[in-house]
Amino acid sequence: NCPLTIHDGYLYTGFWNSETDNANFVCLSITDEDPGQKKEQKCASWYHTAKGGFYWAGAYACDDYILIGTDDGTNSCVGQSASMLAFAPRTGELLASWENLNGDIRSTVVYDTATNAYYFTSKGGSFYSLQMVKADDGWQMTNQWSVALQNGSNGTPMSTCSPVVYNGRAYVGVSGAGQFAAYSGHNISVIDLGGKKIAYS
Repeated sequence: NCPLTIHDGYLYTGFWNSETDNANFVCLSITDEDPGQKKEQKCASWYHTAKGGFYWAGAYACDDYILIGTDDGTNSCVGQSASMLAFAPRTGELLASWENLNGDIRSTVVYDTATNAYYFTSKGGSFYSLQMVKADDGWQMTNQWSVALQNGSNGTPMSTCSPVVYNGRAYVGVSGAGQFAAYSGHNISVIDLGGKKIAYS
């Protein structure tokens, strides 16, 4: 139930079994090794297993790394145990990680060229930003910051929306106090990226 991300002849996607069970994020070659066979099975080039797995999470892919967010591995949507992971595209080597994030990460990781940063949201009610920097000892996640989302109530302001970034601002959907209840605080929040705060909702 995750988006498919394709880059340089490989496909990246995640799987989910339950809130607390293990599931894999996988890399598959999209080369058809046997054109004469229409239904051949294909093995993953590499995979990474995480508790809670990957749900709606879309990866960002480039020549240097793959970025993907995990679920938090708990039955709560606000467990402080989700991760943002960076993998080597061809080998699956874990290059860097940001641990103990707030709730399931169920958005696609998006990149903005103007700020040279990556953005994503969490079901725990957070908007996140990071940059990737190449150091002498490898890739690092730096300039990490977050904004607490709001819905005007004590209910968790969940977001499973992939941010849209334009002209120094990010736009994300936020759930109200009642996830499926009308008029309970559902909103579109506009994040001022320079000020690292909500501009308006």
